[in-house]
Amino acid sequence: MDNATSISHRRRPTWALESPAGGALRLSRLKIRTLPFRIGRRAGLELSLPYESLSKEHAEIYQAPDGLRVRDLQSTNGTFSNQVRIKDAPLREGDLLRFADFELRVVRCQDPEPAVQSAPDDTAQLGDGSPTGKEPPGGRELVEMLEQERVEPFFQPIVALPGRTLVGLEALGRGRHPDLPEDPLRLFAIAESIGVVSELSRLFRRKAVEVMRTRAEFPILFLNTHPQELEADGFIESLLELTELVPTQRLILEIHESAITDPLYVAQLRHELGRVGMRLAFDDFGIGQSRLRELGDVPPHVLKFDRSLVFDIENAPASRRQLLASLVRAANELLVHTVAEGIENEAQAELCANIGFSHAQGHYFGRPVAATDL
Repeated sequence: MDNATSISHRRRPTWALESPAGGALRLSRLKIRTLPFRIGRRAGLELSLPYESLSKEHAEIYQAPDGLRVRDLQSTNGTFSNQVRIKDAPLREGDLLRFADFELRVVRCQDPEPAVQSAPDDTAQLGDGSPTGKEPPGGRELVEMLEQERVEPFFQPIVALPGRTLVGLEALGRGRHPDLPEDPLRLFAIAESIGVVSELSRLFRRKAVEVMRTRAEFPILFLNTHPQELEADGFIESLLELTELVPTQRLILEIHESAITDPLYVAQLRHELGRVGMRLAFDDFGIGQSRLRELGDVPPHVLKFDRSLVFDIENAPASRRQLLASLVRAANELLVHTVAEGIENEAQAELCANIGFSHAQGHYFGRPVAATDL
């Protein structure tokens, strides 16, 4: 294949995205150098943003015969053009695009380089993607935050179905450094750039346990992990310290579905957790490649179904509800507790109870709050 065919849709990239005035992200301008140009939460996209409200692959900008267009990639929270939710729409100068709750303005720029159909190295995280050799933005402040332990745990209720009795809490961390974002996903993006992911994750967990050690009315506490720390030195030892702080509470460790790739490792992890008195949960089950084999080979104690499976379930086709019910039934047969994440209304709560979920979580039952507001 010659150069004329390997580089398709050659054009001068006269378009860019920039943060509107007052935007939360310090991204002054990002040129659209590759097509399609994908936006989402997954690393490796042309614009990867660590926001929980974004889907892993949320939307993309692509070349059409009549010019550039933007289309939604079946995201959970939607893509909007000038405040109107769209599935596919043309791009014009000055358009305000919103991906979930993150906004970017479409602008024109001048650049002599051609846009190419794919360029895997030309990606962006929280800036223009260009290596500068400088200290990562926020790195020094994050180290300071870790040293001073300037984080605060937040907690979201988990209820039993069908009675909806409060049985536990999921711990979620927030930053409390004046020069850093509060959002844990953005903090972890900075932590990855300076190699302190494990330190940040452990601090979030420890602070949550310290706050809950005198709250006997909450017998179960779910704690999160970052995939990078699962095989880090001292990981299991750090968990043992937590169980010693709260000997009367049941701690459940959540690991993301994407980290469940090796059944032998998962079996060993479950054994080690049992040794220190903790239980294992698979989080965000059902997105990407569902780990059905691992679920059968090494079932966790708890299986948390991703919110995308529950979203709008009351209006979904019967076939989707039947598929969800079959997955829940399979988990129940393995004696695995099931949690429906992302419950937003009464209809979803009732349907999930009827489907057979043993537990539920979502804004309908309570938003994440500080311990003082529980």
